[in-house]
Amino acid sequence: MLAHVTVPAVKSPPWRRRHSLQAALLVAVGIILLMGVAPRRNFAYIPPSVAELVPKSAEMMERVAQVVDKVGDRLVTPQDASAMVDAGAMLIDVRTPMQIHSMTEDKSIEKAIIDPFDDWVKYKKPTNAIKYAYEFGRKIIVTCTAGPKSTLAWEFLKEHGIDAYVIKGGFSAWEEAGLPTHVNKFHGYDLK
Repeated sequence: MLAHVTVPAVKSPPWRRRHSLQAALLVAVGIILLMGVAPRRNFAYIPPSVAELVPKSAEMMERVAQVVDKVGDRLVTPQDASAMVDAGAMLIDVRTPMQIHSMTEDKSIEKAIIDPFDDWVKYKKPTNAIKYAYEFGRKIIVTCTAGPKSTLAWEFLKEHGIDAYVIKGGFSAWEEAGLPTHVNKFHGYDLK
């Protein structure tokens, strides 16, 4: 009678398993693309250039003119935005601290989070706080001094799958409506 000999199972090295998983993922993505399930883009999005981020520059205003018609019903009045914030929406001032300092004497909308759009463009994505807030069902509202920069921020968020709103007239319209504002206390390093 022959003795039954068990042979120990040979595990493949970790690098081989990792490469097999990567290959399987590539095949899956290829199949999805072939089936046409992947979302279609109507245009190739190009993030704003440095010149397009300069407030009131000709380059910014030209880009805003191309985008503003796409905003549609996502353009809200300061009063509607205030009601949305009271209901839990996240309000984001997309200006840099230096722009807030020089354009509105350090004033911004009460309850607004200062999260410069320039940083989103630099890092090629919106901040995690915005993504998480949106994923958990909070509405996102963007604002700037008068509206152009927040319109570009709206376009950027839309490209990244985040549905947002823009305050018509920005901070200026908010202040004219008599809605609450506050004065920020920036440090010297914020204003560089």
